[in-house]
Amino acid sequence: MKLLHSLLFILTTFNAFAQKSDSTHTHFRIIRGGLIEHSTELKSIKNVKNGISEIKSGKALLAMGMYKDGNRVGRWRFYKNADSVEQVYNYTTKKLEYNSTINNILYEIDSLKVGDTVVYPAKIGGFYTSLYFLRNKFQPSRDFRAYPGEHSVFLVFYLDENGKLTKYETETGGGNLKKLDIIDLKKMLPVDFEFVPAYVNGKPVASRLIYSGKLTVN
Repeated sequence: MKLLHSLLFILTTFNAFAQKSDSTHTHFRIIRGGLIEHSTELKSIKNVKNGISEIKSGKALLAMGMYKDGNRVGRWRFYKNADSVEQVYNYTTKKLEYNSTINNILYEIDSLKVGDTVVYPAKIGGFYTSLYFLRNKFQPSRDFRAYPGEHSVFLVFYLDENGKLTKYETETGGGNLKKLDIIDLKKMLPVDFEFVPAYVNGKPVASRLIYSGKLTVN
């Protein structure tokens, strides 16, 4: 009996040591756009996120979720502000669980028919931690400096049936001033390509997600 207690003590000690060696520590990192990520990493594996993570702009919380072995897992929440969730995306099930309406986002899906059931596409990560950076890749043409006033801007994201970004086109102005440009996808990060596809009658389809705005020239 004494021998059994000794063995149990040895096994318990070893298990506690193994857990301690893989315990996490908090890491602070400045990421894209000056945002700060507060994450946890395994002490035994350097630079591999494992555990809870928060992304902040100053003191404002923008996103919160979990990592496992360096990959996002489970339900991540993305915030408009401290009291308002913009999007909930489950990285394990690859499902968009909630997405709030953004007034200046439009959608186009070819061959829609009356009575079709539609689920519109979305940028994974919401606006403030994801779509914001795609929007900032738009640089208006210098040609518009000669035309004071407001000019319409449309940023068109072409998505395939899997939700992958295949083309990024910008349209500025109208009439004789209308100018089309293509953003080079080679200069983008892997996260920039991650969208949720559109669904028509339960089937994923190609679509276009369009961000509309204004260019003001003084």
